Amino acid sequence: MRVRAHGPVLIPLSRSTREAIRTNLWSVPTLMVIAIIGLFAVTYRIDAGARDANRDLPAWVTSGGPDVARQILIAIAAAVITVAGVVFSITILVLQLASQQFGPRMLRNFIRDMGTQVSLGAFVATFVYSVLALQSVADPPREFVPHLSTTVAVGLALVDLCVLIYFIDHIAISIQLTSVVSGIAKDFRTTLAQLQANEWQLVQAGPNGDELDALLQDADMGEAIATAALDATLPSGHTIVVGGALDSLKRR
Repeated sequence: MRVRAHGPVLIPLSRSTREAIRTNLWSVPTLMVIAIIGLFAVTYRIDAGARDANRDLPAWVTSGGPDVARQILIAIAAAVITVAGVVFSITILVLQLASQQFGPRMLRNFIRDMGTQVSLGAFVATFVYSVLALQSVADPPREFVPHLSTTVAVGLALVDLCVLIYFIDHIAISIQLTSVVSGIAKDFRTTLAQLQANEWQLVQAGPNGDELDALLQDADMGEAIATAALDATLPSGHTIVVGGALDSLKRR
């Protein structure tokens, strides 16, 4: 947010900037990986404290030696990263086929969808957690087995199974025509509301050059989304005046 020096008017980031931040597949997974590293630090400290104090962990925590822990963690890491790679590869192929019918907007919606980003982040976070727990396993004479961390890794694998089922169902719904048109309509309503707010700010505050550029970028984006919305709703062969998509939709 930018604040003008002579007044309290707040100028938000332009829509193009917000879209650039949101339309990627690394931001949410990165945050989830950071969170899972913090979780591992907590479970590792508990495991180390239990070993140093010779305390027994709860009965639901997995037991066994270093070899058992390694086998469990290797199996989880290999399975999760393999499933994630195969599922997302097949999904992108399906979306490419669907985009031939509905347009390239399908791939953009897939990338910016929060469900997709969280699903990818869940798989990657589980893989990172398993690798971290695996490297902490030590053989005698300084034997160390992270029993709690191994149990948490098993729990994360079960969560990933639920995420996989959700992701498949989510993609199957998102490529349906009703979902595509609904997404276009939602984007148009959001853009129209932003344009109206920017117009009010332009009248009230008289923005400087940088703020005017941001407002003009929003206007260009709004016109593009309005054109896409009309393209999805108007019959084949219908024509509109260039630059008049927003006005056309306001009259509908």
